[in-house]
Amino acid sequence: MFALVLLSGDICADTPIDSIRREMKHLGGAELLKAHDNLCGLAFAQNDSLQELAFLDAYMKEARKQESLKDEAYARSCKLVCYYNYNMDDELLASMPEHLDFMASHQLWSDYYNSRMLLFDMYLYKNQYHTALREAENAYADAQLRNVGYGLGVASYNMGMVYQHLQNTDEAEKAFKRAIQLLSDEEDKTVLMYAYENYGEVLSGKSDYEGLKKLTAEWKRELDILKSQYEEKGYLTSELDCKYRYYYEAVAEVEMETGDLVKAHCLLQRADSLTRGNTALAYNKQRMDLDSASHNYRGLLDAKEQRATLLCSAGRYAEAAHIYRDVIPVRDSFMTATTATQLNELNTLYKVNELTFQKKLTTNRLYCAVACSTLLLLIVIIYIIYTHRLRDKNRALYNIITQTESAQAKRWSAMVQIPEEQQETDERLFSELSRIMLEEELFKDTELNREMLAARLNTNRTYLADAVRKHANGATLTGFINDYRLRYAAALLTNDPSKSVSEVNFSSGFNSRSTFCRLFRDYYGMSPSEYRAISKEKMVRPTPAMDK
Repeated sequence: MFALVLLSGDICADTPIDSIRREMKHLGGAELLKAHDNLCGLAFAQNDSLQELAFLDAYMKEARKQESLKDEAYARSCKLVCYYNYNMDDELLASMPEHLDFMASHQLWSDYYNSRMLLFDMYLYKNQYHTALREAENAYADAQLRNVGYGLGVASYNMGMVYQHLQNTDEAEKAFKRAIQLLSDEEDKTVLMYAYENYGEVLSGKSDYEGLKKLTAEWKRELDILKSQYEEKGYLTSELDCKYRYYYEAVAEVEMETGDLVKAHCLLQRADSLTRGNTALAYNKQRMDLDSASHNYRGLLDAKEQRATLLCSAGRYAEAAHIYRDVIPVRDSFMTATTATQLNELNTLYKVNELTFQKKLTTNRLYCAVACSTLLLLIVIIYIIYTHRLRDKNRALYNIITQTESAQAKRWSAMVQIPEEQQETDERLFSELSRIMLEEELFKDTELNREMLAARLNTNRTYLADAVRKHANGATLTGFINDYRLRYAAALLTNDPSKSVSEVNFSSGFNSRSTFCRLFRDYYGMSPSEYRAISKEKMVRPTPAMDK
């Protein structure tokens, strides 16, 4: 009897959630996933956020185990919606990137952009219209980058919503029109229906009844397509009654403005029949209670205005007037508060943008400094390598120069030691020229030329030039003179470090620094400064002194 009492107590205390969890032990595959979905739905109905989140985590885990991307994405979307419904903004913002990455990685774009809408709705609900607009623009840029038409349509609809709240009807009209064009070919018609409803409100507010008439024709066609989809999938078409009601009200407004009051009356009656009069008031009461419980004051105002409209349609004008009398002052006060909120939001966004700009500027400066430092370091390294290689080259050249000068000095010394009677005329002339150039240092005279040398040797310049060309390896007389000047300059650079390059230039018989440097580089393969540095390093005496 005691066991029967316990058993009967368990049966009586059994709840739908307990029943489903007990049955889940014997289920598998799609049936088990459906059971998880039912548990989440029951927790949602009981307004239990913690239990709903726990069931959603279990649902995600089972979907991942069965490798069902569709169910896992659905569970992830529901979890984000759960955060949104219970105003868990921090959790929503923290978990959003992970879930979006999952959906994007599997190209589940409908789930991806519908989930992104939650961020937009969160900012819009807080009257942070400019932040909401920025989120919509970011979503549009993201969809444009990914080339996803559905995402472009959803983002355009969100932009239209912000512009509509900001009373910017022109931009709202453009955004809703673009959203309808982008979403018409998409299978998911949910956001498309919202776009038609809001676009109709914008056109009505602008008194653009021609545009509204054209819009309603497209609207009806899309509604009928959606109804066919519901019938094919076995869904209840009664769920579309509210959507048809908005459509009939828009068409009725067009008919009233065009003067067909009878048709307008029939359309309004049809719209009213879809929400069944008093039943609509009951639904409206539920909406007011929910908005009041969640402190959604803007939604509560909209619900009260909707109630006043329903009361008017039911002929209860006194009650409607009473509601309007209460709503209008609150609406004005709310609009004032909303304006102040928007100003605060703009101020915050401005400061955030300024900080972001400063951060980017600092980062760019840091990058620029690093790049400049790296470039400078690279230049220094290249310069060091170049200098090192140049120094090695100059050392090698200097060794060759000293060897060449030594060989040339020996050759000239041998020529001088030959008796004059054994020398030919041109040899004697060249030997005499070499002697006076070394002993008298005629090359120091900047005005020295071949006429002066010919007169000094009692010969003509032609014979003198031929002798030099024959015995100085084909050199001209000017080149022969410059050879002495350059060799003397090299000796000064080595032995007299107190003299500057300019002083060495004029002391050696050159009247132009540029000419001296050019000829010196051509003759020795390095600049005078480089030669001085190498000769100092080698500590070698100049060859002109050896010639003497």
